[in-house]
Amino acid sequence: MTAIFNEGNMDVGGNHRIEPDHEGLSYHKWYNIPCADLLAASKQQLVVIPGDVSVEQACETLIKNGISSAPVWDKERSTFVGMFDYRDVVTYVLIGLSKDAPLDDSTPMELKELVKRARAHQPVPAKLAADISHKNPFYSVMEETPLLQVADLFSKGIHRVAVRDGELRGIISQSTVIQYLYNNLKLFPDVQQIFAKPLRELGLGSKSVVAVDAQTTVLEALKIMAKNDVSSLAVLNDSGGIVANLSMSDIKWVMRSFRFNLLWETCLHFVGFIDSEQGLMDGKDKLPVFDVLETSTLGYAVGKMVATRAHRVWVVERAGGPPVSVVTLTDVFRVITPADKMEEE
Repeated sequence: MTAIFNEGNMDVGGNHRIEPDHEGLSYHKWYNIPCADLLAASKQQLVVIPGDVSVEQACETLIKNGISSAPVWDKERSTFVGMFDYRDVVTYVLIGLSKDAPLDDSTPMELKELVKRARAHQPVPAKLAADISHKNPFYSVMEETPLLQVADLFSKGIHRVAVRDGELRGIISQSTVIQYLYNNLKLFPDVQQIFAKPLRELGLGSKSVVAVDAQTTVLEALKIMAKNDVSSLAVLNDSGGIVANLSMSDIKWVMRSFRFNLLWETCLHFVGFIDSEQGLMDGKDKLPVFDVLETSTLGYAVGKMVATRAHRVWVVERAGGPPVSVVTLTDVFRVITPADKMEEE
């Protein structure tokens, strides 16, 4: 089913919906919902990566389960040592290809060991690679923790938290919460009001854009993302318009078949390869390259992110024009999380 993007229609077709039929979700305010209740409603399957499997095997686990991150369990230490995501895979690949990464006395032993193994083309265990990007720390909360505290973390740039009650119960991500709010918007008038406002009025769409030319190699694009501390960038044509969106999660297309030659292909060729691999037909939505106008409502922007499972949309001044800014899920949490309530905690 094709997703419907209508400024006046907040419904999105073709997406799994978290229905408000769970007893614990009948709260007047979304941020009072306990984490355990949202987990129960989302019916997620918990995936844990053993710390002694290789980075390549850990990456395959993410691919097979259609997830972007999973906690890593170190059985020798009987603890979770971090989260493993595609940022870590990219960092691992860049380290393996680099011959002069700086290492000194301040470098953690785990990282030194990882670099040593990667450069020697030896298997690197996932426990060494967990959060080597330093952008995916392992945060955990109790089952009874209200979403308010989680949303506050999300508004500060954390993308996911683990929910525990002695044992690990599940993972709540930015996407989990946003999808629930979007699909059940009628239950939360306060969120409806914010979603109805234009991006410009909310102060969104003011971030600088990291972009590359379509002829830039995938490897160079990944380096640019790492250097600029972003997980995605816009791929532009000769006129400056967006032709594709390249994300660190796209590294899975390199890893799944060990097609490292793709790293030296142009971004445009790489995106075409992904389209081909996914079997997309003409007339259907392409891999999510979506932009919105500065005058678009937040709800419209969120609808596009929900439908495409993307974490951002590009902001343009006119249709087909160059991107002038970007709005991310972190930005969404910054505007919907009530600061005054957080101060009361």
